[in-house]
Amino acid sequence: MKTINYMLIFIFLILRVQVAAQEHLTLQQVRDLALRKNETLKIAGKQLEKAEAQKAAVRTLRLPSFSATATGIYQDKDFEMELILPTQKPNLQTGELEPNIMMNPVTGQPVMGTDGNPLFSMYAWMPLNVSLSGAYLAGVAIEQPVYAGGKINAGNKMADVGIEMAGENKKLQQMNAVAEADNAYWTYISVFQKVKLAQQGVDMLAELVKKAQDAHEVGMSGRNELLKARVEYNKAILNLQKAQNGFELSRMDLCRVTGLPFNTEIMAVDTTISVNRPAGMAAGGETFTRRPEYRLLQKNIDLQEQQIRMTKADFLPTAGIQAGYNHIGGIEFSGTDFSNTSLNVLASVKIPLFHWGEGMNKINATKIDKEITELELEKTKKLLQLESEQAWLNLQLAWERIQLNEIALEQAEENLRVTRDNYEVGMETITELLMAQTNWQLSFSELIDSKADFKIKETVWLKATGQLGKE
Repeated sequence: MKTINYMLIFIFLILRVQVAAQEHLTLQQVRDLALRKNETLKIAGKQLEKAEAQKAAVRTLRLPSFSATATGIYQDKDFEMELILPTQKPNLQTGELEPNIMMNPVTGQPVMGTDGNPLFSMYAWMPLNVSLSGAYLAGVAIEQPVYAGGKINAGNKMADVGIEMAGENKKLQQMNAVAEADNAYWTYISVFQKVKLAQQGVDMLAELVKKAQDAHEVGMSGRNELLKARVEYNKAILNLQKAQNGFELSRMDLCRVTGLPFNTEIMAVDTTISVNRPAGMAAGGETFTRRPEYRLLQKNIDLQEQQIRMTKADFLPTAGIQAGYNHIGGIEFSGTDFSNTSLNVLASVKIPLFHWGEGMNKINATKIDKEITELELEKTKKLLQLESEQAWLNLQLAWERIQLNEIALEQAEENLRVTRDNYEVGMETITELLMAQTNWQLSFSELIDSKADFKIKETVWLKATGQLGKE
């Protein structure tokens, strides 16, 4: 039995030496590591970068756009045709050209053909050959929107709101990461204290077993008392093993949250849990308005307002101008090359007139979306306020639980002291001493749990009021 006890103490001391040799972490360091590691937070950061890039892209819609085009044509066969065209002759009096119509020398009237049209004295025959085997068209153009029905302004404002929403979402993920880090940190410390408490219980029972053994050997107590002490000692060893297993799991969970390898040994700077009365923390007022979730819904309403303007813009007049410089070449007409270079300017205006009520229906649909978002905001506002009030009440209850557990521990310590003294003089049985020791250990464990629970609930309250991580 002594060998087992010494072995457990040796293992525990080795564990303590190994842990102490590692890097010490404060609560703030754990938070910082969790923020750097958290994948969801990284995604939120990328979403913010995306929103900023989209804003930069939307800003360019106000600026003119430049483009260059080039088109080439290869036609393996030429276009061939014959043109027979009527001729003209100069008027001797005016000098202008006039149709060379055949006149009847007798009547002096034009000679009419079978189709009822006048005949010409002469016709010109022109064979035509058009080659497009090397034709091309190249040019540059500049376009400038003048008015787009307010769509550009709405798009820019939507981009601004998108950046603000991405920023609020990043804050929300930061708060979630900090809350998870706090939970893992204080759980780790509470389990570490329970390991020390369990080891202290083993040491106390080992000493009691030794006293019972000595008393039994000299005939001052029966074997039954020695067996009772040994049974409780074995239970204490089992509880120590459970506490050490829980400590290992809490260490691995803290490694997971901070992004450290699972085989990393961690030593928290706060070896004990210090708590302060939650004075001045009353949750009165609309503290939920500081929460990112609330502001996200507010920004969503602003986004819906711009969406209404964007929909209206689809059914408003638009105007723009375009200027271009084009060159065409590589075309051959009957052996003669043809090319042309020209500057052109184009102005356009589009005015929607009638769409069978499509615009009005789409605008009404976007207005309904905004109303739905406003109703969701009102619903969420009440839920967030209730959550804030509940978090404050839970924090107060956790503080009161600590006060009760401290009183219970003081009473358990005094009871253990009196019972131990009475046992030493033979006025108490070993059963009563074991019970007093068990009650003391349970009271101590309850106090550790209540302090850790208070720190976790304090984090929950700070998160519920939008204050977590701002220090």
